[in-house]
Amino acid sequence: MESNTEVQLQIDQNDWVIQIKGCLDVELEEEEVKESCMSVFNVPKDLLAMKPEAYTPQLISIGPYHHRRSELYSMERYKLEAVRRYQKRINGRKFESVVVDEFKKHDWRIRSCYHKFLDYKEETLAWIMALDAAFLLQCLQFYVRHADENSDVDVKQLGRVLDPTGTSAAHNSIVRDLMMLENQLPLFLLQKLLELQLGSETKAEERLCTLLRLLCQELSPFTFKLPEDSKIHTIERGHVLEVLYYAIVPFSNDQNPNIIPKDEETEEPFEEEMSTLITRAFSLLWKTVSTLKVGPLRFLTKLTHRLMKLPLRLLSLLGNLPVLSALKKPLALLMNGDDTKTEEEGKGEAQESSVKIIPPTRDELAIPSVADLYSAGVKFAPTDSDLTTVNFDEKTATLYLPKVKLDTNTEVILRNLVAFEASAAPGAMVFTRYTDFMNGIIDSEKDVRLLRQSGIICNHLHNDGEVASLWNSMGKCVRLTKVRYLDNVIDDVNRYYNRKWNVVVVEFVNNHILGSWQFLSLVAAAILIMLTCLQAFCSFYDCKNWLSKTNLLRD
Repeated sequence: MESNTEVQLQIDQNDWVIQIKGCLDVELEEEEVKESCMSVFNVPKDLLAMKPEAYTPQLISIGPYHHRRSELYSMERYKLEAVRRYQKRINGRKFESVVVDEFKKHDWRIRSCYHKFLDYKEETLAWIMALDAAFLLQCLQFYVRHADENSDVDVKQLGRVLDPTGTSAAHNSIVRDLMMLENQLPLFLLQKLLELQLGSETKAEERLCTLLRLLCQELSPFTFKLPEDSKIHTIERGHVLEVLYYAIVPFSNDQNPNIIPKDEETEEPFEEEMSTLITRAFSLLWKTVSTLKVGPLRFLTKLTHRLMKLPLRLLSLLGNLPVLSALKKPLALLMNGDDTKTEEEGKGEAQESSVKIIPPTRDELAIPSVADLYSAGVKFAPTDSDLTTVNFDEKTATLYLPKVKLDTNTEVILRNLVAFEASAAPGAMVFTRYTDFMNGIIDSEKDVRLLRQSGIICNHLHNDGEVASLWNSMGKCVRLTKVRYLDNVIDDVNRYYNRKWNVVVVEFVNNHILGSWQFLSLVAAAILIMLTCLQAFCSFYDCKNWLSKTNLLRD
């Protein structure tokens, strides 16, 4: 038994060496080097640990990552049927000589699309990709058949695995599997199939662009429509999931939403400038007075310090108001006295703290829930577009959010979009920040109900509680990056919310009255002292006779 294992290991090692030598001996043309782009990644381990079934194919494997899983072999028969139907479209020519041999010529380009090393021989990999490409192309044509005038897909033949009504469990399982990050196939292979079928590279590219545009509208959680003249370049977009991602997040590399212009970064609001000037004036005055040792001034300084502690707590709540915000820092300076750091010390600490910049975690996002915002007068309005339409209008107190439809497939699509962004996004993680924003404003079924009544959420799940759980469980292990326009929306919402008098009063009562055991203890002690004094007064002056005389006078 051991000898057989050693022989097998020796064979595997020899095959591995032969494969590595073959990869190094391949001479690549300059165009192939430019077109090669890694786009299919392994799901980050932190995300995979949260919910493995959302990232692991359950019914069908597409591509090489999950090809060897025996529990997925039952779907191979449907791939063979797709190959037979495709063979008829190419006038009966042999699939192997037309497609497989063509894919062999692009072996290195296929391997370069995958982050993981593919330990398959050239012919084996070509067959895997050819069968999967034929099946995937058939699925694309099926999903967009009702909106595609040139569709020639046979619904009866596909009815055994794909449900025309889209309600069967097998149909939804295939949809989820096709949108998983580790189950993606390079789009240039689909274009090759169409090119071999249509006989024209231009027609093949136009046909594939139409299929992808319609597929994005069909499977996207967001209810926007791509223009018919929108061009989807198959070379720039590696696979179906990437096409959907850039349809939802239409930022190019040179339009990174994380970049802050210099004018916007250095410009300070008027309130901050006024607060800085007042702080410096108070600082100079305080240092002058505190250095004097004269008895009355020294006593006055201590008395001022003690008397200002109570209103300062109230000012900390009202500090977001336009006028009082400028007085917040100067009064805090008076309260801190000698403990206040000089400007040079503050700069030194700022420089030390700026050495290591850590992106914010998901728990650091502070924003009121939908119910709280609604009680503060905020209105919610839907938009029929992508994530760039997230906006807050302070004049009308309206928060604009894109429409999103949620069904049994949505969670898997959202999670894999987050996984793709975490693995391949060139700049800020815009989509992840959006999911974090939704997680922040949705805390309960009431929040979901308000968004549903506003037309922002279209719920096809069982109840609003499932929607709340979906958003609250999205990608908790992903570390976030700053996204300028979304962070500005969050700041605007928080600023408006904190300026509302009813919110300030409620927070003050909850935090400093009902939520303060010191205040409640003080009230209880005061009541006890009053009752004790009343008891002593009545025992000395005989309150019963006094009260009876008072009643007689009234009568």
